[in-house]
Amino acid sequence: MTRLRGILLLLGALTLVAPLAAGCDDDADKAVNDRFTAFLAGWRKADFTGFPDLLTPQGRALDAAAAKELLAGTEGDLSARRPALAPHGKAKIQAADATQSVGVAWTLPDGRTWTYDTAVHARMLGKRWQVYFGPATVHPGLEDGQHLALRSTPAKRGKIAAADGTPIVAETPVVYVGVEPRAVPNVPDLVQHLDSVFRSVQADVDVQGLPAKLQAAKPDAFVDLVTLRKTDFDEIAVDLNATPGVRVRAGTLSLPMTRTFARALLGTSGPATKEIIDASNGALKAGDVSGLTGLQRRYDTQLRGLPGVSVVPIDKEAGPALFTLPAQDGAVIATTIDVKVQQAADAALAGTAKPSALVAIRVSDGTVLAAANGPGPAGYNLAFLGEVLGPAWPGDAAALGVGGKWNPGADAFTGRTEASGVAASPLGWAAAAAALSRGTWQEPVLIKDAKVQPGAKVTGTLAAPNLGLGVRDGVAYCVYVTDGTSADAAPIADAFLAAIK
Repeated sequence: MTRLRGILLLLGALTLVAPLAAGCDDDADKAVNDRFTAFLAGWRKADFTGFPDLLTPQGRALDAAAAKELLAGTEGDLSARRPALAPHGKAKIQAADATQSVGVAWTLPDGRTWTYDTAVHARMLGKRWQVYFGPATVHPGLEDGQHLALRSTPAKRGKIAAADGTPIVAETPVVYVGVEPRAVPNVPDLVQHLDSVFRSVQADVDVQGLPAKLQAAKPDAFVDLVTLRKTDFDEIAVDLNATPGVRVRAGTLSLPMTRTFARALLGTSGPATKEIIDASNGALKAGDVSGLTGLQRRYDTQLRGLPGVSVVPIDKEAGPALFTLPAQDGAVIATTIDVKVQQAADAALAGTAKPSALVAIRVSDGTVLAAANGPGPAGYNLAFLGEVLGPAWPGDAAALGVGGKWNPGADAFTGRTEASGVAASPLGWAAAAAALSRGTWQEPVLIKDAKVQPGAKVTGTLAAPNLGLGVRDGVAYCVYVTDGTSADAAPIADAFLAAIK
């Protein structure tokens, strides 16, 4: 009989004649509905200031501060969120007792909604309606002393696919390599050894900052060093496992099909940063995986799907779930990338020492077949974002998309007209070459089934002394080498065209 309804049955035996009469009065009807309205207003904002006559289910007086504390404690993991509360009609009055049915709706961290009905009870005592408030008011499935807790199960991260459906970003086994400070006998020797080991598999790892990290960490900490594909780790596993202080952990990450495949375009995933967590409105927490750069960041919401969520009552132990939603696996982001063409573009730039880019576009429909980037910051997509100044374009440059509002499916610089010519990204130069070959402008498309508007007719020729630019076999291409000329770009273009012929 610890539940609220048991308490009310006990109180029902003590009913006095005067309250019975009052309960049937029109004034009493209005008074109790006003009391319930005021109580729900206090619950919505988690503040019962100015609301007297609250009682615990056991009949003890409950002041505003104690009621606020009880509410926060009962709502538990949901207390930072406020529910939508909708009374179902007017209160039902029977003698000195009144009950108000209420619809409750919580917005969960991932945006989904949990709805249920509860009941608020009141009783006429001392010529005033007094409202009973306890855990069962918040949810009828809660016992005294219990609170609401959120539990989640991860969804399977989605994939990014090539034009033919081949996964080009998918869950990949990885190994997290770290160092335990107390197990390192000699830090300088460790740094020198690790630098040699990582270079042997061309893994770009900054080990020079390791001594400071070790000094700042707790002796038994796992000081993160690098995350390697398992295939790369296997090549140096013997060396790393035999190195004093090195520790490894297995896991999975959403990664491109190879270390170099369209790396700046597709981007990376990993533990969500504080900035990403703060911007997620509660959808992400520390330790969750999210997209960090490129398409993985842009489409992170679709790729990560929705975790399974349940709301459980907890006292010392968790009870049966009050609400459960299954996980929804992430979506497949379908691109127009052609695997063979992209591999050819990556390979053509592999020997380039300077930051560089190569973009290939199918002339017939404007789809992006490849977007490759040479040396430089791994997260910077020079192919789409670089601002390459060249000579004036034929006719009205705006008719060739310069400065337009494109929606290719990734961030892109669409160009600008300057006194000395036109500045455009390698993507923009390739799109212009495709348009002049086609005879009409068509904005480039990277994500399949994107809706694009037909463009105006265009004519003329396009050339730039600092680019490799052209159309062959229905493919428009642009090769750009920083501070280079068309002579520097020509052998890259030749190697690319030979590979895709």
